Amino acid sequence: MTVPGEAMHADLEGGWCLPAAAPREAVHTRSVVCRSFRRDDGMLDIDARFIDTRPFAYDSEFRGHCPPGSALHHMQMRLTVDRERRIHALASAMPGTPYSGCAEINPNFQRLVGLPVGRGFRKALRDTLGGTAGCTHMLALLEAMGAAAVQAFASNAHAPRRAGQAEPVRIWRLDALLDTCWSYRSDGPVMQRLKSR
Repeated sequence: MTVPGEAMHADLEGGWCLPAAAPREAVHTRSVVCRSFRRDDGMLDIDARFIDTRPFAYDSEFRGHCPPGSALHHMQMRLTVDRERRIHALASAMPGTPYSGCAEINPNFQRLVGLPVGRGFRKALRDTLGGTAGCTHMLALLEAMGAAAVQAFASNAHAPRRAGQAEPVRIWRLDALLDTCWSYRSDGPVMQRLKSR
């Protein structure tokens, strides 16, 4: 399913605003993509994937010959988040890993069901799936998904609704935003305007 605006997420060459680079050649590409969907039952699905590729052929001690562009890491996850922002369900897959045993960790991700996605999510991830209980790359993906979930709830509040669909959950609290970044600094113009509403 292609939706408006998603093409820019797949265009690796276009859209860059950085200054011209020195002469160089590509050696690695990492992409993390999170897509959020409103379900008919009012919950949100956040689908995400983490992919690392190398643009050249190489030989791996554990995987043998790897052709150009083959995925060193290709990991996927779906979080279903309820209206209280708790993980209601989780599905994970690892179609491409550097070692054959990596996917054995997939069942451990079920430990996250019931965990709230919000303040303290990163620490809870590390406490639950840190070290040998988890996967460094899947934890990075989950951290991105936690941030994406916040945006998904905010976007859901603005998305058009069909008749009978549940009202969106409002998650933005002014005190939760205060001094979390430059734009939300307590003495800045954005915060002043938000406080005056």
